[in-house]
Amino acid sequence: MAGLIDKCSFMALDSISLDGLPVTIVRDDIFPFVGGGNNARKAVYYEDFLKSYGYNAVVTCGGIQSNHNRAIALMAARNGWKCHLCIQGAEVRFYKEKGNALLDRLSGAECELIKVEDTSEAMDRAMNSLSQRGFNPYYIHGGGHDLPGGIAFVDAVSCLKHKCNEIGYKPDYIFHASGTGSTQAGILVGLDRVGWGDVTVVGISVARQYERGRQVIVSFADDLALHYNMREKYSDKVIFCTDYLYGGYELFPQEMTLCLKSITSQTGLVFDTTYSGKAFHGMLDYIKKNDLYNSKIMFWHTGGIMNLMK
Repeated sequence: MAGLIDKCSFMALDSISLDGLPVTIVRDDIFPFVGGGNNARKAVYYEDFLKSYGYNAVVTCGGIQSNHNRAIALMAARNGWKCHLCIQGAEVRFYKEKGNALLDRLSGAECELIKVEDTSEAMDRAMNSLSQRGFNPYYIHGGGHDLPGGIAFVDAVSCLKHKCNEIGYKPDYIFHASGTGSTQAGILVGLDRVGWGDVTVVGISVARQYERGRQVIVSFADDLALHYNMREKYSDKVIFCTDYLYGGYELFPQEMTLCLKSITSQTGLVFDTTYSGKAFHGMLDYIKKNDLYNSKIMFWHTGGIMNLMK
């Protein structure tokens, strides 16, 4: 992996006040690599990993506006590697939309439109095809749910603590958009590694229901801890909030768009309605319901601006 000091140069914090409530923002939305966001942070680690082990092709999956797919496709293009995307959705929509879908197309990746239930079979087929064509492909789980993706956020927390120490700040709560779970697992393990295990992490689900979503995070956090020879178990530490699904992935109420528009006009921060915006809107309600106004609140902005450009 590249040196931690290099990654820390990409850690930016911002502070805003909403109706008197101070909120510290981790600005991964402006992470300076392949379109920004938490998936861009992970892509840096995948790039180092793939180079270290001599891979020259990748296979991964995600939806039509997947930030993960975009980050991996552009990372592969930057290195001249073959990339096969198994894209869950309709072909008509994929070739019509802009945003992440447009960047996928521009990247030169092989874009295969599939049904969600066919993902595993399609990825296996793509791996075999690339191998038969003489490539050395690596299988990347959707959302970066592999060791490099988790390590990216363990290291990010080390960078965060360094930044916070400089300003004498420590959060009581960290809120963020939680999808496949690798970001939340990495943050949890990272907090324990820097001695901040008492910080509460609240992952606001953007798609998954409670049982499956929470279990995946617990399992991955346990695996990450084992990688670092840590004894911690995470079954009692994962808070995976599904109160703000609003019907499912990419679905949201009008009141949320009005809220986010107001926040952008007040702060200059931009939130999409699929990921970070859903989490930010959910966080505000969570704070209200749990009377956290006297707590030090941090929001980890995981990006998603490309979803606004579709």
